[in-house]
Amino acid sequence: MGNMERLENGLTKLQSTAQQVKIILGGGKVDDLKAKLASQEEELKIKNEDADKLIQKVGVETEKVSKEKAIADEEEEKVAKITTEVSKKARDCEEDLAKAEPALIAAQQALNTLNKSFGSPPAAVLPVTAAVMVLLAPGGKVPKDRSWKAAKIMMAKVSQVDGFLESLITYDKENIHENCLKAVRPYLADPEFDPELISSKSNAAAGLCAWAINIVKFYEVYCDVEPKRLAL
Repeated sequence: MGNMERLENGLTKLQSTAQQVKIILGGGKVDDLKAKLASQEEELKIKNEDADKLIQKVGVETEKVSKEKAIADEEEEKVAKITTEVSKKARDCEEDLAKAEPALIAAQQALNTLNKSFGSPPAAVLPVTAAVMVLLAPGGKVPKDRSWKAAKIMMAKVSQVDGFLESLITYDKENIHENCLKAVRPYLADPEFDPELISSKSNAAAGLCAWAINIVKFYEVYCDVEPKRLAL
């Protein structure tokens, strides 16, 4: 009886265990676990994808910032170069004009001699006085008559107002009228329009020649560098 009883008890336990397994399987707990794992796996996949996108975005932004910095560095280098160029050109022009002023003073001192010495001055002098007349033309109204007679009248008239020399020294060299520039260029382009060459004919005319050349030179450099200076 003892063995039979133990056998029956064993069978009962096996049946009970089988029933519990059946209940568990039938109750869907495994399916729920599988579904939960699948859901978590999907969430993890989405998070990984989001992380990859973020890494890619950060990489793009980093590259963009690097490019922008490179452009900024390049622009800074250009600005420094332009600043140096502007400063040098402006300094050179100011020095040239400063050198021309003693020549202007000498020209003023010799003007009376020039007026009195020549009923009709040497041919080399006439383009100089004509160029000065053109540059001093008020409001860009360039005179058609640029003869020696007209030049003497102009110099006398200017002298009565504020002094001929003063009008040359205080000339608005940053604002030369386009009409004046257009009319004076042919004189400046002439190889004979040279202070050293003209000085052999007249020291006064040589001084005026140097003034005309340097005033226009300054204006041209000013027009070149001023936009760059303003852009800094």
